[in-house]
Amino acid sequence: MKRLIENKKLVIVDVETNGRYCVEEGEKPARILRIDATKIENGKIGETFSSFVECKELLDKKTIDLTGITDDMLKGAPTIKQVLEKLKEFCSGYCVYSSNSEFDNDFLSYYGEKAGVELDLPKKQYYDVISLFLHSKCGAGFYLEFLDSGYEYETVYLAEQLLKFINGDFKYL
Repeated sequence: MKRLIENKKLVIVDVETNGRYCVEEGEKPARILRIDATKIENGKIGETFSSFVECKELLDKKTIDLTGITDDMLKGAPTIKQVLEKLKEFCSGYCVYSSNSEFDNDFLSYYGEKAGVELDLPKKQYYDVISLFLHSKCGAGFYLEFLDSGYEYETVYLAEQLLKFINGDFKYL
């Protein structure tokens, strides 16, 4: 299993939004509120990236309850274009993964296109062992586990869980 990440540079990306869809079919598209990313290099957790994103609309109670993000946190945040440019630089030279790649990549691609920032993201979930593990960590059960973990960023927690899995230290429930 360790050979899966030997000499690989990975980055795990997570997107927090105020809705489920970014398509504009009669309704306003949901907005990206925060982007987090964590690097894994040489089998170790490396740098992290995290940024709130400017949102000119007030958040509803459901979004605040689900994400923990408040309107005050978004005050003075950089524009989506600025954040995506920094994310592109952060991910340069790394294989990009996500626990919910279809959702995250839809938002990143949609807003990247609107902002004129071309991101090098996989268009579909690649089903190698890393993707399958991360995808298995998508959902309410994992999110509650993450909330209890004490970690600030979900991507750091995912990276640690992935390394435990690769090293054979992961405990299945």
